[in-house]
Amino acid sequence: MMKLVAIARAPAHPEEAARAVADAAGFTLAEARMRLAPEPPALLARLELDKANALVAALRKAGLAALAVDTPCPTDKDRTLAHSVAIHDRGVTFTPRFGNSMEVAWPDVLAILRGLRKSRTEVERTEATTKLSPGTAILTGGLLLTESSTKTVRSSEEAYEQVIIVYAGGGRAATLAETQLDYSCLGADMQPSATGNMVELARLLRQGAKRAFYDERLLRLGRRALPFLVGGESRSQTPTVTKTLTDTSGSLDTVAEVLRQALIAGLLP
Repeated sequence: MMKLVAIARAPAHPEEAARAVADAAGFTLAEARMRLAPEPPALLARLELDKANALVAALRKAGLAALAVDTPCPTDKDRTLAHSVAIHDRGVTFTPRFGNSMEVAWPDVLAILRGLRKSRTEVERTEATTKLSPGTAILTGGLLLTESSTKTVRSSEEAYEQVIIVYAGGGRAATLAETQLDYSCLGADMQPSATGNMVELARLLRQGAKRAFYDERLLRLGRRALPFLVGGESRSQTPTVTKTLTDTSGSLDTVAEVLRQALIAGLLP
């Protein structure tokens, strides 16, 4: 079993932390500084179970908020993907398009995370063209009047999706994804834009679950590609078209899981 070793909180003394990471993991000091440079939660290594646990123990002893999480991390498939949300005095109900609803009392809400994930589609298209060739026609006595050529046309498109992940007791979790929600559940609070509706949902959830941990770092961190992660890219190809799709869903899910486990372990806030 492989584990991802991460640091959940920025070290108070970065240089001392870099030396601790270098000593515990066998990195050079420059490499340790590089791995600690990103905004936390930041991934430090991908190791087998025993080595990951040993590294976490050494880093914890040095005062760092280190932890190890399983890979792959939970995704939307492991959470309730909400189509509608019902907020009431005692709690909240998340209802998917299919399957059972998830009801959570406000005191059972552990964390509310707002995030953004990015997808990018790149297309390479080979196009054949044929045009008149007066020069060739002269050389061949008028037998060949055209010449063929090919060119590669490249295009790309990016899309972003806002998400809210709600963690509750008993290992339960729900995802509120911008493109999957029916915002009419907001009633009079419904906003004219998807962004406004996601902000309003986050506000209402925070208002109800006053003691829950709230974090917006995934709005930034969910858009970046993380090291040590497999997947996140798919490719399809025909004789004339190559399409490559990359997305940061795996990165967002990983950072969210690090935050969840760090909260349970008492490493946050």
